[in-house]
Amino acid sequence: MKRRWIAALLLVAGLLVPAGPARAATALPAGKANWVVAVAGLDQASVNNYRDWVRLGYYAFTTDGLVVHNYWTWNLLDQPVRVDSVYADCAGDVPDCYVKTVDGFAGDPTGGFQGAYSYTSDGRLKITWTKDAAGNARSPLTEYWNLTSLGTVARMNSATFYTDPPQIPASGVFSDYSATFGIGYGSNAGLGRETRATMTQLVTDARYNARKYTGTFVVENGGTVSRQSTGGTWWFGSGNQTPGDANYGNPWQVCANAQCIGWNQHNSSCNCGATFPTKNRVRYIAEIGGGRRNTEWYWCQCLAQGQPCYKANSHPRPLLQVVDDDGVFQGWVGVEAFTHVSTSTLLPDGQYASAYFGLFDMVPDQLLP
Repeated sequence: MKRRWIAALLLVAGLLVPAGPARAATALPAGKANWVVAVAGLDQASVNNYRDWVRLGYYAFTTDGLVVHNYWTWNLLDQPVRVDSVYADCAGDVPDCYVKTVDGFAGDPTGGFQGAYSYTSDGRLKITWTKDAAGNARSPLTEYWNLTSLGTVARMNSATFYTDPPQIPASGVFSDYSATFGIGYGSNAGLGRETRATMTQLVTDARYNARKYTGTFVVENGGTVSRQSTGGTWWFGSGNQTPGDANYGNPWQVCANAQCIGWNQHNSSCNCGATFPTKNRVRYIAEIGGGRRNTEWYWCQCLAQGQPCYKANSHPRPLLQVVDDDGVFQGWVGVEAFTHVSTSTLLPDGQYASAYFGLFDMVPDQLLP
């Protein structure tokens, strides 16, 4: 298994390509080789009976028309659980807690594909996956992506990712399998850990800490697929709201271990009633594993009912950083795999309608459509 993973990494790094006949040079998608991509199979529960899934990973293209995908994936019916990652020991009133992520994200990618790419007559990117991560033949899976060049970075998205409300595409519009939505960003920066921005940089670097990161979140919850926004009007630096706002002068804090940042967002929409009246929302972002990985976690402080950390139905979101050709951080693509658990046992309770499964981007305004 270790050899397969090493080979997959070499493929992503461009150091090894699958054996085969020589191919004519193929233009890279929007001129970019390395992409961070989120894909999901979401539909109304009345159609798929909660068989929703999300996938987050890397697409690496070469000019011989080949593409490799390494990914992490989670299925709603499997009820993936939250696990501890980095310990958040931030300053200020940020609770000291272990940042939760989704089980499996701290380890090696859990799957992969190999395939080929081309372009349709109307300029869409066509990808056909024909092999698994180890190079074994599999039933072909085809995807069609819309491409947008944004200078030092580029975007790919499924046909209906930006429709509001979301439209479930007919088979063959985005994919010929169960994938219904996708979003990704690419550049020619490497995919290694050395390319990602550190947590300290997000808070202190003037290139990053005064920008708002927002985007589109397509999510299945309550049996329906809806579109919401990600991020917010805040940013990472000091005074992250307008003067007079409850959060002015209450910025994100870097953890003492420098592996995470945290923020106790005052006067949010959280509301648990008079017994625990605080409206604070606790947010964290942490470094995790190698490559471009980060993980986000947030919850309403009132739900902890006076305890320092909330352990039940919080929001874990695996992330991959978007980095442009110049090595500049440009936000994230991510997925949410929120399994509902019993507040007494903290074990999955089969309440699939209460889960949140979705995908999103969270980028500066200039990268939004």
